[in-house]
Amino acid sequence: MAESPIVQPTRFGHQRTLHPLWPLLAAIIASCATMAQTPLPADSQPTSELPANVQAALADIEDFSFSFVQPGFYALLEHLKTTHRPPGLLRPPLPIDDWTTLLERPADFRGLPLTIEGTVGRNKPWRFQQEPHRRLGTLWQLELARADQPLSATVILTNDASDIPLDATIRVTGYFVMIRQYYSRTNRIRQAALLVADGPTVVSTAVARTAGRSGLNLLIGALVALTAALLVIWILLRRSVVHPRQSASALHASTRAPTSLADDLAAWAAEDSDQAPGDSAAPGPPPPPTTTGDANSADPAERP
Repeated sequence: MAESPIVQPTRFGHQRTLHPLWPLLAAIIASCATMAQTPLPADSQPTSELPANVQAALADIEDFSFSFVQPGFYALLEHLKTTHRPPGLLRPPLPIDDWTTLLERPADFRGLPLTIEGTVGRNKPWRFQQEPHRRLGTLWQLELARADQPLSATVILTNDASDIPLDATIRVTGYFVMIRQYYSRTNRIRQAALLVADGPTVVSTAVARTAGRSGLNLLIGALVALTAALLVIWILLRRSVVHPRQSASALHASTRAPTSLADDLAAWAAEDSDQAPGDSAAPGPPPPPTTTGDANSADPAERP
């Protein structure tokens, strides 16, 4: 028995005929829309956006090693260089605010795209010296740090990062590789999280404010130095006014010096020759008086 068409009245008194399959078609469209709005379960999301060979190489990496140049590191660099796909393309990256979680559970995050933020303390380019890996080209190694974190972060960038200044705050998304160890400037062993990325996503403008403060510090230092120089000049001028310096040519004796000493020597010799000979007799009682004539002429009082 053939199905009869559905007759539906309209607002204006007219009638329109609907096909018998129309309700079934509407139900199919509604179910498709519902499926599109339903999110995929967590189990159906891709566990890794890296190929199987790269994941296998990363699984053999040894954490807390002083050298991060391991087969898994090579495989990850090869993947980024050949595919040119940034980390976090197929699955949302995980933001990591507490870096100690990477230190405590490095195997849980290995090969996953992570997003971290820190201050650039070092930016140095380098390249492999071994011929099989020289084709990877120049790599840029950035050392990031945060005051509230007990470890640092080493980020290897495959793209040019020469324009990233020191002390800039950057945000970068990269694949987590391992926890490495290194010796600090004080010869102490420190830890750092190693990530590989193509480049930073955000570079903060805080470095411009730092440059402004440096310029202000230079200006203040110049003003202080100028003030000190003016103070020294003022002290020297004041001393020269209170105690004027006299030249050697202005100095003179109180009496005129004789032109010849011959006259003084002659006067001294004359004074010495005028002295009487008796004046130089030896000291003692005076000698008895001398008598002249015979004894009869003596004083009658002195006669016997």
